[in-house]
Amino acid sequence: MSPLIKRLPRELRNNLGKYVGIFLLMCGAIAMTSGFLLACYSISELIVGMRETYNIEDGRFTTTFEATDAQLDAATDAAEPAGGVTIYKNYAIDADLNKADGDDGTNRTLRTYAHRTEVDLAAYAEGEEPAGTDEVAIDRVFATNNNLAIGDRLELEGRTYTICGILTLADSQALFLNNSDFTVNTITFGVAEVSEAGFSALEEAGGAPAYIYSFCFTDRDLTVAERTDAEKDMVSALTDEGARVIDLTDADSNQGISYATDDIDGDSAIWETLLLIIVAIMAFIFVVLTSGTIEEESAIIGTLLASGYRRREVVAHYLALPTIVGAVAALLGTALGTQFMMEPMKNLYYGSYSLPPFVLSWDWSIVAKTAVAPFVVLVGITLVGLLRKMGKTPLQFLRHEASGKSGTKRGFTLPERMGFVARFRLRVFLRNLGNFVTLFLGIAFAALLMLFSLGVLPTMQHYADNLKNSLVAEHQYTLKAPLELEGTSGERETWQAVARLQQVDGTKLDELQDAADASDLTALYEKLDDVASDLGVSRQDVLGMVEKIEDIDLDDENIHPVNTTDNGASKISQAEKYAVYTLEYDRGAGNGTETITVYGILEDSAYWKDVNVGDGRVVVGAGLVDKFGWQDGEKISLYDKYEGKTREVTYAGSSCTWGANSNMNLYMSLADFNEFFGNDADYFNGYASNEALTFDSTYYAGDTTPDDMQAVGDQFVDMMGEMLGTLVGLSVFIFVLFIYLLTKAVIDRSARSISYMKVFGYRDGEISKLYVRSITICVVASLVLSMPLIIVGLKAIFKAMLVSYSGNIQIWAPASVIAETMAAGFVSYLVVALLHMRSIRRVPMAEALKVQE
Repeated sequence: MSPLIKRLPRELRNNLGKYVGIFLLMCGAIAMTSGFLLACYSISELIVGMRETYNIEDGRFTTTFEATDAQLDAATDAAEPAGGVTIYKNYAIDADLNKADGDDGTNRTLRTYAHRTEVDLAAYAEGEEPAGTDEVAIDRVFATNNNLAIGDRLELEGRTYTICGILTLADSQALFLNNSDFTVNTITFGVAEVSEAGFSALEEAGGAPAYIYSFCFTDRDLTVAERTDAEKDMVSALTDEGARVIDLTDADSNQGISYATDDIDGDSAIWETLLLIIVAIMAFIFVVLTSGTIEEESAIIGTLLASGYRRREVVAHYLALPTIVGAVAALLGTALGTQFMMEPMKNLYYGSYSLPPFVLSWDWSIVAKTAVAPFVVLVGITLVGLLRKMGKTPLQFLRHEASGKSGTKRGFTLPERMGFVARFRLRVFLRNLGNFVTLFLGIAFAALLMLFSLGVLPTMQHYADNLKNSLVAEHQYTLKAPLELEGTSGERETWQAVARLQQVDGTKLDELQDAADASDLTALYEKLDDVASDLGVSRQDVLGMVEKIEDIDLDDENIHPVNTTDNGASKISQAEKYAVYTLEYDRGAGNGTETITVYGILEDSAYWKDVNVGDGRVVVGAGLVDKFGWQDGEKISLYDKYEGKTREVTYAGSSCTWGANSNMNLYMSLADFNEFFGNDADYFNGYASNEALTFDSTYYAGDTTPDDMQAVGDQFVDMMGEMLGTLVGLSVFIFVLFIYLLTKAVIDRSARSISYMKVFGYRDGEISKLYVRSITICVVASLVLSMPLIIVGLKAIFKAMLVSYSGNIQIWAPASVIAETMAAGFVSYLVVALLHMRSIRRVPMAEALKVQE
């Protein structure tokens, strides 16, 4: 056993503060990361198993009106080459929700399904499935965020329901009101199940059902490409049979199903990278500290080498303590993380995502990522630094030339005009230039982490404000099909009759028409009675309805229905038609596709002001240009997943750019829109209005308001607040530790000079002004000078992190956040400065009397 081992306890005792600080940082970072990764792995395994356990759909399509059996059979036949498919009715009503007990006036939406027994099954956390007409089971996360529990009453579409269960739905693991939304909304949006009778009652109360059809392929192992081809064939078959498909969403692009997994995978990569960065910086700190020790003990090392010790033995000696500290921190951190940090990390996700009860799954790769990899990085960087430092001859070590290349290291002459104090401080800086460079990098990293922590919430709030401001009206209504607001009372009655008759099975109406064409009175009366029974009216009422609609050719797409509710002349006059459609843009580099909304607006629009559309011009949202870097004249290929076509537009430069950097839309005139998509010249499917309007539920699709946009920011604040608080605390700790370790190396290296000054009569306070103030100037300069670099770096990091997410979010660091970051860094340093003043007081005058060869 080498005698050098006996020096390790003394070295550890003399530098206990350094090693304890590094140990705590490394152990804490590994504990948090290992707990996080274990929670993420367990949740990922749980989500993977949900596909079979809860029979999660492979995709879904939505039709404007209820699909006929013939249309669904055509879709089923189209999927036969892929091995077959099963289609399930999965109708939903986006019901307006009010708390029956003490509503706070917030607009909430509860997407309500009839209880499902075949596809997208529910996992009940509490209570039981709804059985009565007035029972409802609601999502767990939505219930938590709105303080709802079993037994509470809700009003859905004005009808009172009692909560009988708390559940999670397999196809709504992440709550998205719209699949194109940037983030989940668990505050004002939720999902629920009611009984079949409860769903019918909700529909009678005015709820407009979305005709959603979920499907599962017989072969659940189809590739995404094979599945996509089959889905396109199904939509084509539906269209050929006369169905109007308004949405097709594969399971992989359904954020309700895939978002949680993507988010967990992305977060795991970020945490792993963050851990390795922290460990790498700690390794450099070890190198700096050990280099200082080597320079201080240069003569001893030279003596050992001259006495026959091998260079590798000396390197091993100085590597021993970093290795021991790193190994203990890695193992203990992993153990603590998996035992105690997993639960709070799991709760971060269970507070945001609707998942079944948690089941712990173990993965040994977590040990490799959080214990082995950091340990190897720490030892590897430290070893490289030591080998570089030990590359001197014994004579160079004996002459204290370990810090220089060769010979005696001479300083350069400073201007004599500079005062003694200024020159002294500059000398301190120059002698410790390497330490201060490392200090700058450490401060920059800690400030980057803190600015990120403090800036994420303002960034999301700023983004939500931009989204809110991007809405041109208090209401942007979307429709399933064109619906005219203007009309006479007679036209409203006619279309009311059409709406009533469309509630009847189409087969019965066809049989009624056949009986009328054949003049078969017996059959005609029989069919009339059958229809009247379905509608709950008399035979004469049915005849009246038929008479009202006999002059309307319902197959003529040029005839637009008239809204059966008269909203009043003043409201109608301020409402403006527009058209909207979604296309997809390939982000490239395997980052998925961006959903882009295309608007067709009036050329002299009263709502979309200063948008220069018409004559074939396409106006591009500023967010698209910023995110993808489109150039003037560039051809942009956009994919139409519903038609299976690629459509091209040309970006005409800054003159055809509009909106804030969050605007991810395209705009063209309504006439150009209809020509571009091959629609009828008078097609539209939306209204912009500053007044609330009432639409027939058959045609109504949705309403986007500023409150919906504000909910995005509110949701993110609620979802990320706890995690960001942890990051802020970690940032402060890193600040204190980095500054302490690196500046203490300056004090320790200057111990002999400090001792000389005490011998010459300088008081501790005067010495502190020379050394501590020099360090203070460097710390403040580092904080100030690194800030522009940090902001640029943070923007690049943010852009890289979010490139695969919908939308364009830029880091928003207001002056207050930058000031908070710098203030936190400076306050952290003040704590360290007090410790340094204490260290200076403890330097003995006897240090100056030691013999230095």
